[in-house]
Amino acid sequence: MLRFRPDGTFRILLFGDLHEHADYAASPAFRDMQKLMNAALDRDRPDLCVLLGDNCNVTWKEDPAGFAAMVRAVCAPIIDRGIPFAPIMGNHEHDPGCDDAVVETYMQLPGCLMRNDAPGITGAANYRELIYDAAGEAPRFCLWFIDSNNLYPDREVSHYDIVYPDQIAWFERESAALRERNGGRTLPSFVFQHTPVPEEYRLLRKAKWWERPVSVKGYNTRSGTRYMLRPGCAGYLGEGPCAPDIGDGQFESWQRVGGVLGAFFGHDHLNDFSGYADGIFLAQHKTAGFRAYTDGCRSCVRLLTLDQRNLTTFTQELQRFKDFGLKSESLGPILRTITDRQSINTKITCGALGGIAALAGAGVAIKKLTEVSRHEK
Repeated sequence: MLRFRPDGTFRILLFGDLHEHADYAASPAFRDMQKLMNAALDRDRPDLCVLLGDNCNVTWKEDPAGFAAMVRAVCAPIIDRGIPFAPIMGNHEHDPGCDDAVVETYMQLPGCLMRNDAPGITGAANYRELIYDAAGEAPRFCLWFIDSNNLYPDREVSHYDIVYPDQIAWFERESAALRERNGGRTLPSFVFQHTPVPEEYRLLRKAKWWERPVSVKGYNTRSGTRYMLRPGCAGYLGEGPCAPDIGDGQFESWQRVGGVLGAFFGHDHLNDFSGYADGIFLAQHKTAGFRAYTDGCRSCVRLLTLDQRNLTTFTQELQRFKDFGLKSESLGPILRTITDRQSINTKITCGALGGIAALAGAGVAIKKLTEVSRHEK
């Protein structure tokens, strides 16, 4: 049972897109990721950890035992501290086509909450958890973990998949049942899923022509437009949100049901921006790992803190690898020190001044880390 602390608070620590590989045992990148996890867990002492998908590059079909060992190694800092954790399915967890086996592997881990509450509907792991009051008597908050699936069947319509009507119907049925059990009152809630909703683009604005060097290109069908963060939004926009190209009604469902204070997404390794869209807080969470494309030592975790004395509000804090005073083993001296924006600006400069060898060499390194390879996302 998840419950608020005696002081009325509840802490949730988010880890995004670890993308760990089978060679983790000898990998400096794995050690860097574990340094970040250990430092954040020791500092924040969370009541729950959430893994936002694409946690391990799935090798279940080739080596089920090896995959189980890798998952256990990735989650070891959480398990060893006895902290409950909730993984969600990313698009790569779906890649080998053995979804149920992947979920079952996670379910064997001590403290893992992952499961499928809704067999028979789309997705392999749609589930919810309640947070009770400190006495464990009454539910006060709800956490939704939604499987955002993989790739859309018709790639000319959308590259990434949607959350389907049967999943939305399940969410609405469960919400109604919880409301009835709660005396007609809607429980406040968070939603966690891997792929962001298209409504994230409401947090952006079209870039002016002179802002082009510091703007980002939209994803797929939005690639003809360059974007900047809208005023009032916080964080870093490093790439166009890789959401489905079509609406699926999920965001509208949150509005109809009510109570959804915020939704948190992985998938986009560079972005950590957040803001309100029509009253719902949308937050993009960047990678906490060092395996897939990223931008130096800016890998981070996000701490969410609830207070049962006022459940209409919450606080969040981003904590980057650098902020803990950690030293990377997997990155060279340049990428250890530059900021997000400097990494992007260096890439732009190197493209314009490709004839200067030193800059060109740095640009190659940055390009490898920042350009998106779609099979790696």
